[in-house]
Amino acid sequence: MPLFNSLRLFTNKVLGPAGFAVQRVKKNNPWGSAIVTAQVGRFSIQVPRTNQVSTEYRDNPGYMGELAALAALLKKKFPNLSAIDIGANVGDTACIIKTAADIPLACIEGDDYTFGLLKENIRQFQNVTAYKLFLGEKTGTMAATFEKAGWNTTIKPGQSDGAQTISITTLDDFLAKEKVTAGCKLLKIDTEGFDCSIIRGGAKFLAQSRPALMFEYNRDNMEAIGEKGTATLAMLRDLGYSQVVFHDCYGRFFTAAELSNDTLVGDLLDYADGRHGAIYYFDLTLFHREDNDVALEFIKTERARRVMTRA
Repeated sequence: MPLFNSLRLFTNKVLGPAGFAVQRVKKNNPWGSAIVTAQVGRFSIQVPRTNQVSTEYRDNPGYMGELAALAALLKKKFPNLSAIDIGANVGDTACIIKTAADIPLACIEGDDYTFGLLKENIRQFQNVTAYKLFLGEKTGTMAATFEKAGWNTTIKPGQSDGAQTISITTLDDFLAKEKVTAGCKLLKIDTEGFDCSIIRGGAKFLAQSRPALMFEYNRDNMEAIGEKGTATLAMLRDLGYSQVVFHDCYGRFFTAAELSNDTLVGDLLDYADGRHGAIYYFDLTLFHREDNDVALEFIKTERARRVMTRA
């Protein structure tokens, strides 16, 4: 069965961009239910059977462990820590954060169906608020179509058949209105290719608050919308971000580097080339130079966790 789970996880990483997922069906209930219960950290949430969250944490118990480790370390340094979770999905990463540190959390999700489940799932928490909107580089409207709506929503900009007009808000404009940044030193983003665009739209917040930043650098999704990514990393370096930590798409620690090492960072990001590479994509965690102490402890923790998962 572990071999099956490994094959299923790999297959889903390949099929995901096309909107497909392989799911395991219980033999005693072959038709199943549209909604299932998933255990994530210390909490249970309701998840569509078609959403990868329904089995991801069961089949890969260490999945998103790096987010838990990061939240715990930041809580030690910043007792009044709060966090923003962009691309909150049905609330699984809220569960991960809340398991590690009981902190205030703002969850942002734009998909209608997913947002409904997110609101229900976070009722079990205190000091967690859900906001329904799409974020981007500029506030305005955009013509776009949706792929994988309801479980892993991917926005494809453009005036193609079926396109609809959606509203986009920058992170800076959202925060100016909602005032949720007190103590925010953790920003997590997972938005299927729009991560770098959202980061650029939050430049003011990043310059002022300098949170640890965890986001997905998925070249398949990024290239589909014309997103290069390298300019965003240069912007973060100019804002004082100095350490970058790489995890593969399964949540395993890969390596760490100085963000200023353009050659090494560029080589690593080029290697994670979607379905053409041995590593589908990287999740990146960046630290401002003021938090190099947290960065070093995080790297130490993740190296040890990698050894433990191999044992």
